[in-house]
Amino acid sequence: MKCSEVEATIRSPRLFAGEGIQRILPVYLLSCLPLFYLAWINRHYQLDDALIYLRYVRNFLDGQGLVYNPGVYFNGLTSPLYSYLVILAGWLIENLQAANILLAAFFHAAALIVFTEVFFEARSLATRGVFIILGGTFPYFFLTYGMETPLFLLMIGLCLYCYYQAWHFWLGVFAGLLILTRTEGIFLIVVLLADYMIRQRRLPDYRHLIAPVILVAANLAFNRWYYGAYLPATGSAKIWQGQSGLWGEGWLFLQTGYLTDWVFASNRLYMLTILLLATMGFVHAIFAKDRELHWIVIIFLLLYSCFFISLNIPNYHWYYAPYFMFTLVYCMEGICALADKLGLTLQGMPLRLVRPAPFLLAVLLVYWGAGISSATRGAFTPYKNIGLWLSQHTPENAKIAVVEIGTIGWYSNRYIIDILGLVNPLNARFIGERKFLEWLNHYPPDYILIHDPPWPHEAGAITAWDTGRFVLDRRFTFAGYALLRPVDDWKP
Repeated sequence: MKCSEVEATIRSPRLFAGEGIQRILPVYLLSCLPLFYLAWINRHYQLDDALIYLRYVRNFLDGQGLVYNPGVYFNGLTSPLYSYLVILAGWLIENLQAANILLAAFFHAAALIVFTEVFFEARSLATRGVFIILGGTFPYFFLTYGMETPLFLLMIGLCLYCYYQAWHFWLGVFAGLLILTRTEGIFLIVVLLADYMIRQRRLPDYRHLIAPVILVAANLAFNRWYYGAYLPATGSAKIWQGQSGLWGEGWLFLQTGYLTDWVFASNRLYMLTILLLATMGFVHAIFAKDRELHWIVIIFLLLYSCFFISLNIPNYHWYYAPYFMFTLVYCMEGICALADKLGLTLQGMPLRLVRPAPFLLAVLLVYWGAGISSATRGAFTPYKNIGLWLSQHTPENAKIAVVEIGTIGWYSNRYIIDILGLVNPLNARFIGERKFLEWLNHYPPDYILIHDPPWPHEAGAITAWDTGRFVLDRRFTFAGYALLRPVDDWKP
């Protein structure tokens, strides 16, 4: 059998399932309307880490360079591609917050459409629309707005789509962009490459590797030239943080209980219904005729999980995006399998009475999800108010040390010393080595913000306070927090 004939045997979804774009595109766009409505409701949402991105972008657009602290060329950008896209959006739209949310909504919607074409191209147009609505109202995704997460999901979907379309050139392009979105995307590329070599019994055409190599090499070269290091510091910082034990012991990445409240608002019936349908859909898909795609998903998620578990990386909620997206895919598969099963079992009943029943379950899921997602979110109020207070009561050249730097750094507009080391060299390693006081010997602050009672992450600041190096700033009266300043500068 020739290679071209082998490739033809691979399941290959057709763009818009062979239907006219004039018919299907309006349905997709209409299905995205709940997503855009909920994005509008959440347009003021400011995730703490997302404001780290925005501060880099704001400094760049203000002519101070792509840096967090002006004059300090240190790369704390996890996602280069997302950073560049936010810069472009910020150049076009003056309001950076609006630009950030608009990008997130666009990538969220695009990801759902691509996943629809990958997994449900053989299903009815109504089924595909239901999946987009289901994903467009799911609360988790709105909690990641401002991060690179929706873009990461879009790139995963595009890589899968191009692979099964045998668009190898474009697969190379999107593979490079996936790695530039989040480095962990390499695990999907490895799985796709292995699957290709098993099927084709040969290496890919080297010409299809040129685009990803150029994209990744260009970014590495820029990092080396601009920041003096090939890789951003965030990866090693998260590893050091995991080794510190301050986020928990054991398999930290598997400690996801907090998501029950965050994502499902403690609605356990909603969560259990999603999980039950997803389990049903997964079992149905894995035993179906065209199951190769699902094995790719399984192996990718296993490699992805092993990466985070083995390095004990902190369980930040945006890392779980692939799990939630594929859970929704299999949830929709479960709904379809249930509809098919009912159609076969209850053949004596009119189909118009049988088949809609499982989709009424989907309506219930949408109702629950939209209700949770419609809660208005903004910035974390205490951090926002503290940041504004610091901007009004500290000198412009003051250096402020803090554990969570996003919101406070954005609103204070002061030089920030990140105790955990995301935007300061050395600090993450000191945390990982449990040398909690060492950072003060390298980055002496004018102020240290701590929690009251203190977090374990702030042990170094507490030691400095106990030994008399710092005292309380009595002007600062926010409940649950304390502001320290060096004794030499203290004025009673």
